[in-house]
Amino acid sequence: MSDPSMNHLRGRRVQISGSASPESAPERRAYAHEFVANTVRTILRVGGGIVLGVGKEPRAPDTGSESPPLTFDWTALEAAAECIRAGEVAFPEPGGAPIVVVSSEKAENEIPAARLSLWEQLLASGRIRVESIRPGSRAAALIRQRQAEFSDALLALGGGAGVEHSAEIFLERRRTVIPLDLPLGSSRGDGTGGAERLAREARANPSRFLRLDPAVAEFTNARLAQLATKMGAAPAAVVAERLVALLRELELPRAFYVRLLNPVHARFPAVEAFFRQVVDPVTRTAGFQRVEVGTDRAEHPFINVEIFQNLHHASLAIVDITGSRPNCFIELGYALGRATRVLVTAEEGTDLPFDQQAVPCFFWSATEDDAIRQQRLVEFWTKYVDRPPLVR
Repeated sequence: MSDPSMNHLRGRRVQISGSASPESAPERRAYAHEFVANTVRTILRVGGGIVLGVGKEPRAPDTGSESPPLTFDWTALEAAAECIRAGEVAFPEPGGAPIVVVSSEKAENEIPAARLSLWEQLLASGRIRVESIRPGSRAAALIRQRQAEFSDALLALGGGAGVEHSAEIFLERRRTVIPLDLPLGSSRGDGTGGAERLAREARANPSRFLRLDPAVAEFTNARLAQLATKMGAAPAAVVAERLVALLRELELPRAFYVRLLNPVHARFPAVEAFFRQVVDPVTRTAGFQRVEVGTDRAEHPFINVEIFQNLHHASLAIVDITGSRPNCFIELGYALGRATRVLVTAEEGTDLPFDQQAVPCFFWSATEDDAIRQQRLVEFWTKYVDRPPLVR
């Protein structure tokens, strides 16, 4: 049974991806749109966020404006706008914008006239972040890669090669992929089965697709079974409610700490106090679980393997360079090269070497009140947590 007090969705964003074939039954497409709208509203109300695309809103040929569209982005954005107007967006402050849209120059020029007013409302709301790939390009693969940078889980409906590519990105990064079993096909008629095929694979290998909190991990396959749409016979609102309940049970994303750990170093007490009294509470509030080698339980017998395995798959690296330890610089470089989200900190008076001076750094003082340090770190976190990677 789900624990109603668990809400690991708070501060997490869910990417919604997929499409439907023009030959799919209109009632099945309508079901998918109802499911998406209910899912988005519930995600935002419980403190989660969403990642989407924008552009055209295609419909099946020779059908009127009442025919359910073949894509779901505008349905999701419409539901998000409803929540914004009603003041029902509960995404936490350190997480940045709750809604992220990744698009291209051409896609924005293809926004339907009927959706322009909604788009302007969203842009003026202060709750949406728009990321654009390079001018003149509309490469869908670039959009999907950028979307994954802002997403903690993928929800897939129908679709073809694009959905399959997004799933590959998430699975490689050890992030959750939830494919819906609803038979919708693909708007482009490509791929090898899209979300419908992935849903079958997820049931056969649930731990690969779904990363639940250890307290409920034994129920992984049961949770997926609850999402069965029964070809659209299961009420869309009920399936959406179950999906969000599952998202609340996801394993917390990991914030990997890189910091001075030598207890005989003169600055160790100050660094230790900063992490325990400032970084730990801010990290928890932002919805992350910390990973600190030497403090938390190890999974590997060799410390170097432990460090780089955790750093490779972390959602965030918090790197403090106080003491100018070479290992900290190596790990910082790895995280930057991996395009992991990185927050850099250091005690006041620390010299920033080489090109690191160009990376934003939060400077803290050992004599400053902890409440003030926490507030300043929250402000820095909010401003820089979604900073683009150095190299794309």
